[in-house]
Amino acid sequence: MKKVLVVDDDKNILTTLQVHLEDMEMEPVTARTGCEGVEMFKQVKPAIVLLDLKLPDMDGLDVLKEIVATQIKTYVVIITAYATIDTAVNAVKMGAFDYLPKPFTPSQITHLLEKIAKVHSLQSEVDTLKEKLRGIERVGDFITRNGKVRAILKTACQVADSNASVLITGESGTGKGILANLIHGWSSRKDGPLVTVDCTVLQENLLESDLFGHVKGAFTGAIRDKAGKLERADGGTVFLDEVADMSPQIQAKFLHFLQHREFERLGDTKILRVDARVIAATNRDLEQLVQENVFRQDLYYRLNVIEIFMPPLRDRREDIQLLAEHYLRKFATENNRDIKGITDASMEILQSYPWPGNVRELINVIERGTILGCQDHLTPEDLPPHMVNYTPRKDSDQKLQPLSEIEKAHIKEVLLHTASVEEAAQVLGIDPATLWRKRKKYQLD
Repeated sequence: MKKVLVVDDDKNILTTLQVHLEDMEMEPVTARTGCEGVEMFKQVKPAIVLLDLKLPDMDGLDVLKEIVATQIKTYVVIITAYATIDTAVNAVKMGAFDYLPKPFTPSQITHLLEKIAKVHSLQSEVDTLKEKLRGIERVGDFITRNGKVRAILKTACQVADSNASVLITGESGTGKGILANLIHGWSSRKDGPLVTVDCTVLQENLLESDLFGHVKGAFTGAIRDKAGKLERADGGTVFLDEVADMSPQIQAKFLHFLQHREFERLGDTKILRVDARVIAATNRDLEQLVQENVFRQDLYYRLNVIEIFMPPLRDRREDIQLLAEHYLRKFATENNRDIKGITDASMEILQSYPWPGNVRELINVIERGTILGCQDHLTPEDLPPHMVNYTPRKDSDQKLQPLSEIEKAHIKEVLLHTASVEEAAQVLGIDPATLWRKRKKYQLD
């Protein structure tokens, strides 16, 4: 639902517009003074502003000037009974979309909003075409100009409308969950639920209950029947995040579901059937886990009908600037910060950093910088110290090392410069459970 801000000191006009906008399934927000209008605009970030030219505390053109200065994309329409051609031309030159003289009818408002919708749609198409000419693919927050990632998007679109299981592999923070959302959104199941099951955060019996549900008395604390996430995903998609962490018992039970599309709640004998498409993701090598008898081979084959590998950010460096600028605009808008860009020095740091936490780490760094930044551009002072102090070694000065050794050294460095595991995990762009496993693996406790 689009938000529309109406700034007018006439109570009757506010009421009339509010009723008409609600009838058009829009969300009206009102203000009766210029100062209130500017403040409300920064808070709600409306798609459209209907702005009276004559307000009790300030001129409408001054309000328009402050709205334009925020650089928040919106369509401002000046409405007034004191119309002159010069004023209208001046308002449009300052950034207004159109000009509507009072008195106006509801049909004029409807026509104006339809005109805005058409212009917005055409502008979006033009922007998309411009980006495609520059080799950029953009789907929501998923942005890339990397050839491999663009091919991944094409594959995801092709398989979206099938019922085949999809296994998304790749390091933590590469965007596996975002891709799962896109596949669901492109499918015929898009109107059904997308239910996420995080296989890392729950103990075995709790994960089993979370996934399959339970009946009253199934275990201590089960005081009532509870539907599991598989039931809630009926008609939609269930996303198994970090599926490699499933215990053997749950693997067996989930394999049965994949084979027969039926299961039983924990502690029950009643067979339940649901229609849910399965997408799984992991940052671990499932083939290796199969060889080690940690993960069932038959389940692996059932999940791995379509495999999509998400490359790490260090292998798609052409996307770093795209992503950094996109999230800077997003966080600046969300936090009402007047930050217009990223300095060349900061971008050089971002480009040279190895990004062990991948896109998730980049998002955290940009959000942190947007909140802490004191200038109109993101500077090196707004970036984490460990990133600013990072010095890439020259090839002549180092021996080739396994990725595991590089990861171990970086995790150790971040742990030394953070106050807690939770903070370190946030800096690295991974969840605390994953960091705990890596600390244990590399004996960094």
